[in-house]
Amino acid sequence: MASVLNEIQSIYASLSDKEKNIADYILANPEETSRSHIQELAEATGVSVSTITRFAKKVSCQNFVEMKVKLAGGSEVKEGDGNEQKLIASYREMLADVQSLTDPKPFETVVAHLIKAKRIFIYGLGSSGLAAQELNYRLSRMGFVSEAVTDPHLMIIRSTLLEEGDLIVAFSRSGQTKDLLQSARKGKEQGAKLIAFTAFGETPLTELADAVLWTVHPLRSNFILTGLDMSTLYLIDRISLHFLADQNREKMYLKTIEAIKER
Repeated sequence: MASVLNEIQSIYASLSDKEKNIADYILANPEETSRSHIQELAEATGVSVSTITRFAKKVSCQNFVEMKVKLAGGSEVKEGDGNEQKLIASYREMLADVQSLTDPKPFETVVAHLIKAKRIFIYGLGSSGLAAQELNYRLSRMGFVSEAVTDPHLMIIRSTLLEEGDLIVAFSRSGQTKDLLQSARKGKEQGAKLIAFTAFGETPLTELADAVLWTVHPLRSNFILTGLDMSTLYLIDRISLHFLADQNREKMYLKTIEAIKER
């Protein structure tokens, strides 16, 4: 994870309450932070100057000044921009963020798990359920045996009946959703593998996962996108394009398009 913002995201779950105050403020206001004095940031976040200095070191900066320098220039939104310009800039920033979060090796591991899986069960609750349904739609059309599970009761039922060779794909921004975690643990006990799509590092979900793909922290968009966010869609699209490069997968996908046209 290259940037300060991504570094904050990766260690967020392990931060103290005061450090999370700093993290939340910086994630929501990176440009403003880059122009702030350390005392101004301390007052804005309700912490001491020494706490901010320690926080800077936790995100791989020698001091607050270095953290400011790394944060500078990240946003394309200018004073007086309208909502459309702000939204466009937000999309651009999210794409840049998710690209910096996506390392080739974990992605290759995820793809290998998907290919090897006998059955794929895609879990997601609330807005993460939209992501689960979208990925299932893509995989099903390319010949994978998959199912989106967005009901917590059905989720634990499915996990109880999993076996070796099965794969769980879990969407959870926080990585701490109780019902999803219970089902993920049960599935792992039954011998299934687990892939996590999440925005937080060092959580119960990442500890359980055999592979992790990172989505952008929701504060990076000021919660503008509360449904299927662009960073998640980017990863789904990337997985889809990877498999569609295979002529057999592409042929299956096109076959489903024709079937739908014939309805």
